[in-house]
Amino acid sequence: MALSRARPEELPKDAVVITEEQALKYQWKIITAWDKTSDVWSLKYAPGVLCSMAAFTGAYVNNHYRTKLRLGSHGRLSSYLPIVAVPAIFTLLSHKFFIQRPLLLKPMTQCPVCTQVRSAAFQTGLGAAYPTILAPFAAFMFATRCYTYRVPSLIDSPKEVFLLWRKLTRPIMPALGTIIAIQAVIAMYLTGEEERQSFQIMLRMREIEHKLEEEHMPQRMDF
Repeated sequence: MALSRARPEELPKDAVVITEEQALKYQWKIITAWDKTSDVWSLKYAPGVLCSMAAFTGAYVNNHYRTKLRLGSHGRLSSYLPIVAVPAIFTLLSHKFFIQRPLLLKPMTQCPVCTQVRSAAFQTGLGAAYPTILAPFAAFMFATRCYTYRVPSLIDSPKEVFLLWRKLTRPIMPALGTIIAIQAVIAMYLTGEEERQSFQIMLRMREIEHKLEEEHMPQRMDF
């Protein structure tokens, strides 16, 4: 059965009223059981792909600063959790809640381009900018605590800290720019595919429902 939104006074007598959470669960049940994976691949795998890109970016940036500050194994787990795991989880949840949820519950009510741009903003913000900003601060903190690199005091010498950050960051700036651009493009592409496939699923469900109604409609008899 295809889902549709309507005002209370517009509902037919035999309509089944459900909550948004029930509707979302129903939609995912349909997507999971869909016979052709090629018809729903973006809805199934897009969040995982975006999550993996965020984790890769966090790991790349974190490893760069840790290597430059000669941290070795010092604070490895403590830095990987907030810089790699947290951005990946936030990217996954934000895409599911702010992108997929409106697509499945309110089809054709969202501006397609706006949704794609929103997806790219979440991806670049949480999957690239956040770990890039946090990684050097975490590395500086562990380097100061473990005496692996002489890091100036942020309170006494903020300018020297900034110069050190610029010195360490400059070699990876081209790579970071490329990563951010790639993440934005892939996020927009995957979101566009999700929009297209969710719309096709809706049309297919309405087609099946209309066909079933015709099959069970009583034949008119002329006397």
